[in-house]
Amino acid sequence: MFFNQKKSVFVIALICSLTSAITGRGQNSANIFTSDIDHFWEAFDSVQTVKDSVQQVAVMQRLYIDKGTEGLKHFMVLRNFNAARLVVAINKYPKFWASIRNSTLSIKGQLPAIEANLQKFDALYPEHRQGKIFFTITAVRAAGTVKDSIMLIGSEIATGNIHTDISEFPDKRLANFFKTKTSDNIVPVVIHEYVHTQQKGNAKKLLEQAICEGACDFIAELVLDTPLTNSYLEYGRQHEAELKPQFQKEMMGEDWSNWLYNGAVTKTMGDLGYFMGYSICKSYYQEAENKSQAIKDILRLDYGDGAAVLKFLKDSRYY
Repeated sequence: MFFNQKKSVFVIALICSLTSAITGRGQNSANIFTSDIDHFWEAFDSVQTVKDSVQQVAVMQRLYIDKGTEGLKHFMVLRNFNAARLVVAINKYPKFWASIRNSTLSIKGQLPAIEANLQKFDALYPEHRQGKIFFTITAVRAAGTVKDSIMLIGSEIATGNIHTDISEFPDKRLANFFKTKTSDNIVPVVIHEYVHTQQKGNAKKLLEQAICEGACDFIAELVLDTPLTNSYLEYGRQHEAELKPQFQKEMMGEDWSNWLYNGAVTKTMGDLGYFMGYSICKSYYQEAENKSQAIKDILRLDYGDGAAVLKFLKDSRYY
């Protein structure tokens, strides 16, 4: 167990006591969509038979984009990609695509595990909002994001691992993301992004956004009942003593660049703000006498309310 024994027993008991009550009420496969993956690889194979770049874009548009789910359409807007960018990515990174294909196709086989863990999430937080989950392929733009109650997974990044060939990429963003993943297990990514669909408020300050991201990793650990091994969490655990005062100096500012979404440019480890937010949430949970209420507090925190976020930090006793 990764928390102390008493607290882990609480989580297990809560899950066991509620599992029978949530059958048929939790997330179901009718709300999980994987058709974009099949359409992408159909388009991918057809693009390989065409040499003219204009025709390649037309093929990608017809076989993938035009057949795409509402999730793919949202993802294209949120992460700024289209048929042309997809074709560029295909032609630019052939080794990457060859190495990731089977991993993306393995997602269908993981749906039962995804379902089971979403039911565990339901047990921890029965008041949660139902959402739709779309597994798509992007132009290597994002592992995942959300739009309201819609969860979007960039499967070619989310299923990558240490065996994925990233030799064609000039920066180490994917290398850092993949290096602690020994398999194509996508469940932690799904739970992380699903937590985002429950959150509210638009963060401005670094502290607010760090807790917003870190809460997703912390709740995912509670659901999975095992420590996450994301590279930024592993690095953070080893360097927490030096990171903690550095973050405190910058956390009330609106510049996130030293802590969040910086994996492509940092010289050490990117996204360490995730770790700081995760650590604050973990401390809040450990300090709370009522664990069930602590989970609600974490999931209901309004990230647009600076005073509420500061109170959460104070109550966490992290500093």
